[in-house]
Amino acid sequence: MRTSLALFAFATGALAAVRPIAAQDLSCERGDREVRALRFVGNQEYPASVLAATVATLPSSFPGVPLLGERRCLDPVEFARDVQRLATLYRRRGYPDVQVDTLVRTVRPNVIDVTFSIVEGAPMRVSAFVLRGTSENPELADVARDFPLRVGGVFDRSALEAGRDTLVRRLRNRGWPQAEALLAYTTNTRARTADVEVSVVPGARARIGRIALQVESPDGDRQVSDAMIRRALNVESGDWYSARAIIDAQRNLYQTDAFQRVEIQPDSVQPPGDTIVNLTARLVEGDRFAVRGGFGWATLDCFRTQGSLTDRDFLPYAQRLELTARVSKIGIGAPVDGFPELCQGQARSDPYSRTLNYYTSMTLRQPVRAEQARVPSLTLFSSTLSEYLAYLRRTPIGGVLSVTDPFARRASLRSPSTLSYQLELGRTEAEPAFFCAVFNACDAELRNFLQRNNRLAALEFSISRQRVNDPLRPTAGTALRATLRHASTLIGSDRTQQFNRATGDASWYHTLGSATITAHVRAGIVQGQSSGAGVGSFIPPQERLYAGGPTTVRGFRQNELGPAVYIVSGYSEFTENGQLYYRVDSTTVSERVVPTGGNTLIVGNLEAQWPSPVLPKLLQLAAFADAGRLWNRHGTVRGASVTNDGPLVKITPGMGVRVASPFGAIRIDFGYNPYELPAGAAYFNARPQEGIAPLYCVSPGNRLVVRENVILDAPPVQASGSCPSTFRPTRRTGILGRLNPSIWIGQAF
Repeated sequence: MRTSLALFAFATGALAAVRPIAAQDLSCERGDREVRALRFVGNQEYPASVLAATVATLPSSFPGVPLLGERRCLDPVEFARDVQRLATLYRRRGYPDVQVDTLVRTVRPNVIDVTFSIVEGAPMRVSAFVLRGTSENPELADVARDFPLRVGGVFDRSALEAGRDTLVRRLRNRGWPQAEALLAYTTNTRARTADVEVSVVPGARARIGRIALQVESPDGDRQVSDAMIRRALNVESGDWYSARAIIDAQRNLYQTDAFQRVEIQPDSVQPPGDTIVNLTARLVEGDRFAVRGGFGWATLDCFRTQGSLTDRDFLPYAQRLELTARVSKIGIGAPVDGFPELCQGQARSDPYSRTLNYYTSMTLRQPVRAEQARVPSLTLFSSTLSEYLAYLRRTPIGGVLSVTDPFARRASLRSPSTLSYQLELGRTEAEPAFFCAVFNACDAELRNFLQRNNRLAALEFSISRQRVNDPLRPTAGTALRATLRHASTLIGSDRTQQFNRATGDASWYHTLGSATITAHVRAGIVQGQSSGAGVGSFIPPQERLYAGGPTTVRGFRQNELGPAVYIVSGYSEFTENGQLYYRVDSTTVSERVVPTGGNTLIVGNLEAQWPSPVLPKLLQLAAFADAGRLWNRHGTVRGASVTNDGPLVKITPGMGVRVASPFGAIRIDFGYNPYELPAGAAYFNARPQEGIAPLYCVSPGNRLVVRENVILDAPPVQASGSCPSTFRPTRRTGILGRLNPSIWIGQAF
């Protein structure tokens, strides 16, 4: 038998096991042997992924594929150390008889496969476990409720030390500032057993005493009051001492954004037996006001700019006032439409880009504190915003009252939720063909009614769950988000603005060699509140679902996946049985696509990214496949028949590059679209005559009779009825004609 209380030998082994493996140079030079594959055999306790993270030897990513991935070669020195690393890992985890061997197989000259052969041996098990110093106090017993070692379990020294650290942390968070836990164990190598003893030394339980504030201001003029600081601390005299509460208090003050430096420490080392801990908070104020601005160019927005002004101490207790303004379509949107030639062709072809888009808001919010639930904020805004080729939304005035984590007892840092109530007065402008095909509003009077200012009141709840290693450029983990939205007259909405909407996103990130695999799914459904032919039976255009573009299915242009109607350049007159009809033929040119959106959406994305052989830190390559379907569930959409022609789900593969930049990755993608354009209703916008601008259905085969107008010199009138979705415009052929380029900045999904 042997007794060991000193951990020097084990600490030395641990350092060998956890040394910075990633820093090793495995690059290939002339004459080096490339590692094509890395395997582990005989391992049962640990999966191959854990063992691969322990060793320095790594295989090439995408071996044998030119220009893809990264070549990695064998480093003989690190290869020998890998054997020691694996042995140390197993011995610390309770396998003292482990044996590690290696096998190197030559595949072809200078290309090898590496195999680590592991014989784990019998584990050393805990034969006796004693936890001292907790039985006399129920709260002390509670902190040890899930200690990781038990009699009969494997003697894992890493788990033993982690359990000790957890004990100490829990005690120091419950009022024992000087708590310690001592470890002792005796091992029998022949019997493969270990006797473990953990002694808890809590010391005296203490409460928070005096909390002194020392505040410095760069200009000597203090802005933030003591009352605000003490409220944000969320720690009061008389509370039980808690190391976590002190850390949270420091975080609370930082999150107000009113301080450059925050330090909270006990006044001095606490004498043994002292039951009072005095704290001193040393703070350095920051600037009260913050101004930010930016200017840029985007494919659909042309030139755009944004700015914000923040007052970090607008009201007592550091309520923040944020003034925000965003303007886009500069150069093409009236009244700043003086240089459209500098805008991209897509923006110039969009009728809603001819109006300047803007958003201005004033937000009053409470600073977020650690463990705080139900944080309110109030926003007042005014905006004019457009969706590409779909609609223009004008909102002279609106407001949003939101509360974070409304149903939680304390704020959830990993699954935050928001409940908001939005009330706005606004109107939605769209092509006459849109209203006619989707909402059966084919006459000007009804369209004007739908486009007047209406009151929208919506109640929305959203929740997200994020488990990723990097929120900006994730390479591992998952991200989930769901949103429910309801509008009805019961909560103050106009009868033309009633619907229920549900959307959800799920993203999964995984690292495979040097490549990052991303999988994403998005789904949505919208249901109108009423039925029939009245104006309250449709879904507002801005609440419908759209797909196509750089964040959904990249083989399609923005919003062009799913139902659409077409504005055509002309028509021909046909006479049958003495009746006149307006129709187009296969040679008619479509001037514009008008996406009508849908009420049901499903989109899936699968993408792989890997460093480029040239400038790998700056440039990454990507391959992807996007799939999606956007449709209306009932086969018809108010007044126009809808054909969901072609495959139910459309798949578009593609390639792209990712360029690193200070404001996020610039994503340049080329999606391949093998599908024909969807069939839809065709309309012709005639020129105004006598103050009337008629809209004619000109779809092939339509049976809407055209007659002379009874009003003198007025344009002919067309019979009312369904405009059939029988027009399919031609599209470019060939590989280049099927490619759709797109640009996006930041994480797309």
